[in-house]
Amino acid sequence: MEIEIPPKTRAKALYDAGSRTANALMRGANISQATAYRYLAEFKEGGTHERKPYKQRAKPKQTSKIQKKVLQKAKERNRIWSTRAIGSYAGVSHTQARIIMVNHGFKYQRYKRQLKLTEENMKLRLKFARERLRKWSDWGYMFFSDECSFWRVNTKPEKLWTNEPLNEQGTGTKGIKINVWGAISARGALSLAIFEHNLKATDLEKIMRARLGQMNRLYPEGFIWQQDGSGVHRSNTVNDFIDKELPQRIDWPGYSPDISPLENVWSWLKGEVSKDCPKTSEAMKRCIRRHWNRIDSEFLAPFINSLPNRMEQLVLNKGGKINY
Repeated sequence: MEIEIPPKTRAKALYDAGSRTANALMRGANISQATAYRYLAEFKEGGTHERKPYKQRAKPKQTSKIQKKVLQKAKERNRIWSTRAIGSYAGVSHTQARIIMVNHGFKYQRYKRQLKLTEENMKLRLKFARERLRKWSDWGYMFFSDECSFWRVNTKPEKLWTNEPLNEQGTGTKGIKINVWGAISARGALSLAIFEHNLKATDLEKIMRARLGQMNRLYPEGFIWQQDGSGVHRSNTVNDFIDKELPQRIDWPGYSPDISPLENVWSWLKGEVSKDCPKTSEAMKRCIRRHWNRIDSEFLAPFINSLPNRMEQLVLNKGGKINY
């Protein structure tokens, strides 16, 4: 088998044999003119064809002070820090920062913000599920409504360096924020309301009133309104409107996004919007509305049809959180 000789070795052999010009080295060693001149300068100063060994870089000691700085930076949540940024802050390489974090139980993993349920919350959720399974099981006549916020720059990633993934609260969000209100049913969705300010009771009452016609067209025989248990939904203004215009309603237990099919739709919608990467407020509004308008009864069917099973899971879990 033919062994390939490195260019610098060939050039040195030619130099020792008497070829002392750049042109001779270029032709004989098949190297560029710049490389030939560099080799000539090295050989004249007594250099060899062998590469000088590099001095091994000394590894910084992982002192307790350095470890403390690494772990402190990793736990900061005013932003999500990369291993390179953490290492730079602590005065070590990103590899050393990673090793320190791993040795202290940190993992680069997903986290999910958990709503903590009290005993009272769980009792109310369990009671709600049992009543729905016993008294009324047809979810096809119900409207589910809620608000959701979209941020153009979301600083709460799905993965981060953490040793307590269930207790992570994220870093908050910043940038362009768009609020939306929506409602879905087995027969379709109502038109989306988009706004940038925080929702007030008078705003919600106007939004719902403007969509009464849509509700009646979808359910001329009547429907049931899911009444959320938080925020402006419980205000006197909204309750008076519901009592007058939407007499058939069902009170939803608090701290229960896991049993609402609309939460699944919000999650899908956020994923679709993030793929489009809107750069401006108006672009984001158009993007949100375009994807919302794609929603139809066929798309919503799996979420609505899952409600009986959600209630069963809620009973089995004694009112605790369920995976939906």
